[in-house]
This record gives sequence, C-alpha cells and structure tokens, in this order.
Amino acid sequence: MKTTALTFAACMSAVLAQTPSLSELIASQSDLSTLGEALGLVPDLAELVSGLKDITILAPTNAAFEALLAQRPNTANTAITEKNTEAVAALLAYHVLNGTYASTDFSEVPTYRHSLFTQSLTVGGSALTNVTDGQNIGLVLNDKNATLLSGDLQSANVVEADITAIPGITIHKIDEVLTLPASLSATLSRIPDVGLSAALGALTATELVETVDTIEDLTIFVPNDAAFVAAASAFGNASIETLTSVLTYHAVAGAVVFAGDISNGTVKTVNGEEITLSVGTDGTVYVDNAKVILPNIILSNGVAHIIDT
Repeated sequence: MKTTALTFAACMSAVLAQTPSLSELIASQSDLSTLGEALGLVPDLAELVSGLKDITILAPTNAAFEALLAQRPNTANTAITEKNTEAVAALLAYHVLNGTYASTDFSEVPTYRHSLFTQSLTVGGSALTNVTDGQNIGLVLNDKNATLLSGDLQSANVVEADITAIPGITIHKIDEVLTLPASLSATLSRIPDVGLSAALGALTATELVETVDTIEDLTIFVPNDAAFVAAASAFGNASIETLTSVLTYHAVAGAVVFAGDISNGTVKTVNGEEITLSVGTDGTVYVDNAKVILPNIILSNGVAHIIDT
C-alpha cells in the first residue's frame, strides 16, 4: 500500500511538473503574443487569473487586437495604446468567464454568463460596470460557429476552441476583442438602423439619463421611434411628470433578465406599477401588448430590450 501511494504521488508530481502556467501557455501560442503583452501590463490580474480554477478564458488573437487598434479611439484601444493599466485590467477581466464552457456548451438559443469584470474594477475611480455578479457575455451557436456576444451588439467568433492544457481552465481563441458594454444613453446613440433617437430624446427631456445609466442591475424595455410616433397623439401634450411616469414604467431595477429567462408573469417597475410579461409559442417575448423586436442588448448596468409599442 505504501509503495502504491508513493508511486501515485510520484505520478502526480510528474503530471504537475508538465502542466504549463497560464503565462507559459499563452507565450507558447504565437498568435496570442499581444494578449501576453497586455497581461504583462496588469500582473495582479494575471496572477489572480492564474490561480483560479473553473474559468473560461476568451483569448483574442493578434489579428483581433490589430483590428481593435485600427478602430476610431474608444475605451478599449485607448487603454492598450496608452497602457492605462486600470482600463486594461477591466478589458481583460471581461474576457474571463466564471465557469468552464466548452464549445459544445454553445447552443442556438443565447445564454448569458458572468465574467470577472466587476464593480471593483474602476478607471479613474469610476466603475465601468454596475452588474452585481459580474458583467455578462452571451454564448450562442451561430451557423455552427461558437460566438460570443458583448456590448453594442458586437460579436466574436471562436477560431480555436477547447484548449485545456491547464486543469480547470478552458481557453477559446477569438477573432475579435470583446466590446465593453456601455451605458444605455451611449448605447442608444451607437446602435445604427434601429431607430432609437426618440427614446434618447425622451430620457433627456425628463432628466432620466443619469438614473437609467447608473441604476444597478437594470432591465429596461425601450420603445423604438415608430412606437413613439404611434403614441404621439396620446402623449404629445403630456407633462414632464407624466412622461417620467411612463418612461419609468418601462424599467425594472434589481435584476438583469435576458429574453431567454423571461417567463409568464408580472414584475414591478421603477414607477411602482406592474408590467405583464408573456412568452409566445414561438419564443417571442411580450411586455403588456408590446412585442420585443430586438432583445438582449448588454448594458454597463444591465440589459435593454427594444419593443414596438
């Protein structure tokens, strides 16, 4: 028995000696050198991630970083070029999922998982996310491609999946750097061809922008421009107080709820009244009599769903 135990211990020592560290594994991948350099800017985060188990690392390739740096200045590429360690830490933490997710765990119905990007990661003392359990990333199978969904409705494809050289850590190489989710007001102004200018204008007129941009764990149902046009006769001469009540009726605080997690029932809104949620046989979500026409827009503090009424 003693000999067997010693033999087992020796075998385990040999296995552990052959297991690369996270930095060694990334350094061994020629197409992840830029990621390695970025991790070098935030050694505390790199050490934290290296010590974790049951995580999934979404590793942008060098080409992904090159594409990011070619974009107009934004939070992510400015963080890299200016070597802003706080911003780099937030960006890279958003690329680490709590839990191990193999490529076979992606399905045609998007699921949303928490990342290591939390309220504790700030830039200049200001938090870039206000989601209690860590900012969300969507996992979906898109034409048989494992795809990640991030802020501004952006997506990244897995180009090399299921690297499991380190026990407890799964790595997927991806072809785009994930986009950090922005506030509702910033997101509404950046999503093209959806028609959301009226909603932004209404939030500005009622001085609700700061509220919806900062409230923790927000789920908000945003009417598109056509919905505001259709309601013009009813609310064209409404007071600011009435408009404020109407708009806060579209917001739910305290829970980030994606479309796939909605079920039939009622939920209390920010203005104190209840809305009725229902799901059609085809999976379409309805809020009272409004149809969700564009679900699951990840925000810095939750999620937005665009509705038609």
